[in-house]
Amino acid sequence: MMNWATETDPRLPRWLNTILNWPPFLLPMECILPVLMFTSGYISAETGKWVWIDFTQQKPQMFRNGIFCIRFMLPFCVCLQIRWSADASPSYFQFILGWKLNGRFSIACRFEDDASAAAGVLSPNTDQSSGWLEGGK
Repeated sequence: MMNWATETDPRLPRWLNTILNWPPFLLPMECILPVLMFTSGYISAETGKWVWIDFTQQKPQMFRNGIFCIRFMLPFCVCLQIRWSADASPSYFQFILGWKLNGRFSIACRFEDDASAAAGVLSPNTDQSSGWLEGGK
């Protein structure tokens, strides 16, 4: 059985949420395939040292914390994050174009900080890393 994850984004008009919750703008989560994620410039949770090059594939987050993060997924998604500060507000920029991990199509361009990311839009985001520490965003 396919897993269809509909959502209602309070920032969008109801008609647009309705459109985004139907194919082709909503795909089963099983159809989203992470291909590559590159992250640079974060402090390792294991060693406490800076990591400058990290290639991964299967991570449950759209972004990883660091100075720079780019992710590619199929059928099509590009996610980009650039962080310039650990404590300024805003402290990083995020861009998404394509189908997110939950299968919903998104175009997002935002400036954010750790507190607003942890608060989330629909509900609080748990296990968010902050500052330069390793982890998901």
